[in-house]
Parts: sequence; structure tokens; C-alpha cells
Amino acid sequence: MFYINNTMVSIDFYGGVDEIGGNKILLTDTKSSIFLDFGMSFSRANQFFSEFLQPRKANGILDFIEFGLLPCIKGIYREDYLRHCGLPYEEEPSVEGVLISHAHMDHSAYIHHLREDIPIYVTQESYLILKALEETSRTPFTELIHLKKTFHFIPKKRNEGYKRLQGKPAQIKRDVKVIKPYKNFEIGNFKIKSVSVDHSLPGACGYIIESDDDTIIYTGDLRFHGRRPKTTKKFVKKAKRPIQQL
Repeated sequence: MFYINNTMVSIDFYGGVDEIGGNKILLTDTKSSIFLDFGMSFSRANQFFSEFLQPRKANGILDFIEFGLLPCIKGIYREDYLRHCGLPYEEEPSVEGVLISHAHMDHSAYIHHLREDIPIYVTQESYLILKALEETSRTPFTELIHLKKTFHFIPKKRNEGYKRLQGKPAQIKRDVKVIKPYKNFEIGNFKIKSVSVDHSLPGACGYIIESDDDTIIYTGDLRFHGRRPKTTKKFVKKAKRPIQQL
């Protein structure tokens, strides 16, 4: 859900419209670009895949692009997948960060495909959940905290030829930034505050985002009937203040 006072910030929806979850929302002003969540659309993925029929990791990112599961945007995807598919790799990322509202897969699963130098902003609880999912999951697309280089080969030390890069040399830690509720931080031209909300998963938050001309309120998922309704009510009060000042 969004509240926005002006139109200087453009909003592009690549998921989360007329569906539950799948949020991938790009905010862009004249100086900066950020994503709000980067999740899987279960409804769309289920049109093509099932428990026993999954995207081909050997095909890199192409299955996801071909079926419209991921947007075709330059400068956001990991180098190993792009080069394997023969797609161009930009030297610099085209967005300054991704704000994750919570660790449910319909809001965070496709972090796996992002390049490692795009900062991922999460609460402490969301970080721990994503880390546990990465360490315990048996599915092939759960590199949420670390990125393991695929399709990379290095020369053999003793014999001629090449071998696949594996183990610790292939693992790169993503630029994950743990944020604290109600603490201001900045991404490019955006001034941001995360505010805790009640949801079925710990660590859920909404965001109050301000640019030079606009104020955007992003709720993610929230509820008023759970164990901590006061946190959601506090978010509503925090969100109401900048709107009243416009």
C-alpha cells in the first residue's frame, strides 16, 4: 500500500499488483533508484512450475525473464548468471538499494538473482530468518545472504584444463545492512525510516521514505489483530505525520 503526496518520484510495479505478494516496486527520482521488496509471485510462478518442475539453474536467469517472473532491467542482476546466458553485464548497479519489508518469500525470494554489490536493507529478525533459510534450504535459488558464483572455472593447478570454482572461493557475502526501527538512514537522495509492524513473521516493518519533493509510505504486510497490534498502530501514527504536513 502507498501514500504519496506529489508526482516527482516515479513508481514502477513489477509485481504485487492485483495479487498477494510478489512485490517488486521501483522508486526513482531525479538522482536515486531503490526497490521496495524483491519477492516471488506465487500466482505467476505456479502457472509454469510446480513442486517437481522448477526453473533450470543451468539456464541461469533466462527462465525467470522468459516467463515474466523477473523484470528485464539492466544493472541489477548477478554477473555469473548474465554472462552464462550471453547477456550484458553493467559495471555499476542501476539501483542504490533494496528495502525488504519482511522475510516471507513473496517479498524476498528473488534476492537470489540480484548482484552482490546492491545493498539489501533488512531488520535484525529478517536477517536471521533469511540466513537460516539459506543455510537449511535444499532448493537451488536461496542465496539470500551469500552469493555462490556459478558457471565460473579456474585453471587446474596440477593438470591442464579447468575446473569449476567451488567452496569458499566461490562464496561472496552480499552487502546486507541491518537497520534498526525508527532510526533514520539514507540511500542516495532518499531519507528513510523503518517502522515495526505486526505480522505473522518477526521483524516485519513498513517504511517512510522522503525525497526532496515527495513522501512515500510503504506498508509491506501488516495486521491489527495479531499479538502486537500496538506496533502497527504506532506505524500508522508515524505515517500520518508527514502526510498532514504536506
